[in-house]
Amino acid sequence: MKFILASLQWMLYILMGSVVIPVSIASTFGLAPDAIIEFVSRTLFILGVAGILQALFGHKLPIIEGPAGIWWGVFALYAGIGSVLFGSHNETLRVMEFSFILSGCIFILLSLLGVVNKIAKLFTPTVMGVYLILLVVQLSGTFLKGMMGISKESTAINPTITLLSIATVAIAYICIKIKQISTYATLVSIISGWILFYLFGYANPITPVTSAIKLPAIFPFGTPRLEHGMIVNVFLLTILLLTNLMASVKVVQTVFQKFELPVEDRLNKTSIVSGVIHLLSGTFGAIGPVPISGSAAFIAQTRFTQLLPFICGNLLIILISLSPIVTSFFAALPPAVGYAALIPSFGLGIIMIALTQFDSVEDKGIRNHSVAAGWFVGISAMFLPATAFAGLSPLVTSLLSNGLILGTLVAVTLERLMLYRQKQQLSSQGRKSR
Repeated sequence: MKFILASLQWMLYILMGSVVIPVSIASTFGLAPDAIIEFVSRTLFILGVAGILQALFGHKLPIIEGPAGIWWGVFALYAGIGSVLFGSHNETLRVMEFSFILSGCIFILLSLLGVVNKIAKLFTPTVMGVYLILLVVQLSGTFLKGMMGISKESTAINPTITLLSIATVAIAYICIKIKQISTYATLVSIISGWILFYLFGYANPITPVTSAIKLPAIFPFGTPRLEHGMIVNVFLLTILLLTNLMASVKVVQTVFQKFELPVEDRLNKTSIVSGVIHLLSGTFGAIGPVPISGSAAFIAQTRFTQLLPFICGNLLIILISLSPIVTSFFAALPPAVGYAALIPSFGLGIIMIALTQFDSVEDKGIRNHSVAAGWFVGISAMFLPATAFAGLSPLVTSLLSNGLILGTLVAVTLERLMLYRQKQQLSSQGRKSR
């Protein structure tokens, strides 16, 4: 019974963070309701396959795969300018297929060249702490808006949705306090919250579909369209994705070490598997995924460290993706329920892990300077309006508009410079003493 509940909880945890993004992207590109469900289905299929491949051949950790926020930003950018550059939304989606395939090849190439392990050395506890706090700051606005019923269609706070969200959070905390069901707090709070929203008339309508079973289509938007102008952009975007991947794997490894469980250095293999996954994403016209850092807080709360329930949870995601009827049902999960259920494990859990990272740093001076600079730049970038980057290249826009990545890169750079300066000073003092 515990195995079944654990698998179901992993399944719902993957769904909560995976449905909103493909629905948003498909709607932005003007896809029909049936096409939106198919796009969601293909994305879920890739996420399920990705989680299993990484668990068996990559990092071998229970880290869920979710649609990459960086790719979400690229989709949003080209939804506006793609028709001008490439002729239509469908042509733009063909270019995105090419971009994912190219990114997969770059992932594999970087692994074969040994670049991955060199970059991994830059992710010290200080950098990890900066990354995790910026991650929470970046997503906190989305969480709060979702829990208050604020969306593009409704910009005002909905008091009923807000109260129902608070009730869902309360249910999650009550479950955490009850020892017998504490590990299933997320599962219970999602089901309870969904029922509450249904009873008060705030459950989302289920999109009607006719197909009971449908296999994911290959190149659904047409054969990939090669665009030479995208090559440099995709290369640097892949570097940013690699940064995200390493941060997620390292923070989960930290939780495993806290539980005194062994971890392996498999970042190179993880990158190769990510390359294969991106090749599949381009082939099936889905969103390229990355390992999600929030998995660390989820594992810390539930203590689900075994791979088998995680793999079964991903298998359930694949089965859901093959049935448009089931996909449309889970796509109707109210976003507020998902956000509220994740507050204990994601929001607070990630912050606690970040503080633990900072405590492990010996040189407090270098740590404080790196943290201050990373947070200042990263959080400042999050407050810049989208219009601030008008006229800049897609690559520059992707970097400067992503406070998470920008702040992390600032922390890495400053820490490296200060460590180098410290090393030079010690070397100079050594020569003088002789």
